[in-house]
Amino acid sequence: MKKFTIILLVILAMLFNTNAQIPNSGFENWTTIGSYENPDGWATMNPYCAGPFYSSTKSTDHYPANVGSYSIRLENNTSLTQYTGGWGISITDTMAYPIQPSFRIVGHPDSLCGYYKYFPLNSDSLFIRILVFQSGIVVGGGMIKIGVTVATWTPFIIPFTYSSADSATIMLLAFSPTGPTDGPNGNSVLYIDNLSFDSLVGSVPLRTLKNTMFNLFPNPASDIVTLNIDNTEKSDIILNIYNVVGELISSEKLQENQQKINTGNLNNGVYIVEIKSEGWAEKQKLIIQR
Repeated sequence: MKKFTIILLVILAMLFNTNAQIPNSGFENWTTIGSYENPDGWATMNPYCAGPFYSSTKSTDHYPANVGSYSIRLENNTSLTQYTGGWGISITDTMAYPIQPSFRIVGHPDSLCGYYKYFPLNSDSLFIRILVFQSGIVVGGGMIKIGVTVATWTPFIIPFTYSSADSATIMLLAFSPTGPTDGPNGNSVLYIDNLSFDSLVGSVPLRTLKNTMFNLFPNPASDIVTLNIDNTEKSDIILNIYNVVGELISSEKLQENQQKINTGNLNNGVYIVEIKSEGWAEKQKLIIQR
């Protein structure tokens, strides 16, 4: 029992350290600057706002309910401009353009996860992006754009690929720009909470060591994927497939020794495959390409 406890503590510490790389990932820490508050570790348009409107604010509407006390609320104001703080934008550490690396990463995270709510107006779409850098050069990244109302807290997962990286930058926008000077169409509102790498906060499994419990091949795949699972315990195994915004696409209980998975009903794109059983779970990225 003592050995198992030590191993579990080490795994949980690894998860904490991985997620702690993102500055103020749960938006719990804010600093008062004059008449507004700013989230620690994040640059916003608030310094350009004259008040009483501020485009990035601290909200008590947060998720999960048992994790933290706040989220970040981003709001556009089309009566203002980029230079008077009317854009709902928050970026880790800096508003510099072109985007610069803003925080160091360790290990090899390959997905940005979090929770969001979105209330678009006039055909706005939210825009969430991560860029990863090596020695100041962009080497990978990923993004999502969503243009529909999402009134309840919903998870998202943004996969990204690279060979080696030492830093990253995350951008949160309540609209989707088509260029550096293109602003929002409406006064849309975006809530974001509990960003993390590779695991959604509040649903961390007991064991999430990557690439140890199962393998998928080929990857990219087309219609059939071979699944190689280390299931020495002979326990029931559930296969879940999620899209890049965290929506569950399919779920099935695997038959004993089942190795072939039919993916012919999946469109081209990136998915997250989760294998879970009693006491453990693991996710891997799957690319469908025909």
